[in-house]
Amino acid sequence: MDITVRNMDFYAILCNIISMARKEMENLRVLLNENVQTALDNFSGCFGARIAYFATDMGELKVGQKQQMCRYCSLIRLKLYGNGRCLEQDRKKLKEASERKTLVSYTCHGGLVEVIFPVYVDNVPAGFVMAGQFRTASAPPKSIIEDWKRKFKDDQELMSAFSAVPEISPAKLPNMLGLFSMLVRSIAKEGIASIQGDTVVEKILHRIRCNLENPPTLAEAAHLVGRSKSSVSHIFKAKLGKSFKSCVIDLRLDRAEEILRNNPGTTVKEAASKVGFDDEFYFSRIFRKYRGFPPSKIN
Repeated sequence: MDITVRNMDFYAILCNIISMARKEMENLRVLLNENVQTALDNFSGCFGARIAYFATDMGELKVGQKQQMCRYCSLIRLKLYGNGRCLEQDRKKLKEASERKTLVSYTCHGGLVEVIFPVYVDNVPAGFVMAGQFRTASAPPKSIIEDWKRKFKDDQELMSAFSAVPEISPAKLPNMLGLFSMLVRSIAKEGIASIQGDTVVEKILHRIRCNLENPPTLAEAAHLVGRSKSSVSHIFKAKLGKSFKSCVIDLRLDRAEEILRNNPGTTVKEAASKVGFDDEFYFSRIFRKYRGFPPSKIN
């Protein structure tokens, strides 16, 4: 009886350890250096399309020139079909890219080209880089036009939005994909400082991201990793080139900016509250100081 109980206890402990390990893997993020943002900005500037670095849980880490979804895609998703069809295709292609561990380029149901490249560091998944959308045709697929006319009669808005999508000729598409591949490989080789969970900095950043409304103090962060406050301050400065306090503020402002950009109806006060700022005016001052423009300019 005692042996059975002990075995059951061991099994419960083992299951708990496995569960914790899985959760840790699900929360993997990467620590990117400043060159990654520059590379994404340059790619976006050259081709005019959106490019973004996503973590393994599909949280956005970096976006080239802070570009948003193109207007044509917004019309397809928000006015014509909804998000379901696009999200399902994204999930399918992300899985394909992960399994193949290589670039996947495809034409979505809206007639636009999208590109996904999984990032691996020492054979460990470290996220995805996604670019698009591009168009290689002069008009949307016939089925899209017919569905739009059936619902809205006039297709002028749809055609105008499609024409505004960056165009890549079929002849030049392989060259663009080649540059994209080189960019992602460069990021994997030189742009990733480390994978979260391996170092003092990543453990602390993970704790901050998990609780942006009430982030840990320097003392609490130091206790978390078993270091002194001065040691943590020195490590942050050496690793990231900025103070612990600046890193906390940057993470909170990044999240607030993401909320405002992705949810046009959200007020500055609501966004500030979601990242722990009770005073919207203080939040606006901090935002302007760190970003160079007020949060009210985002929407």
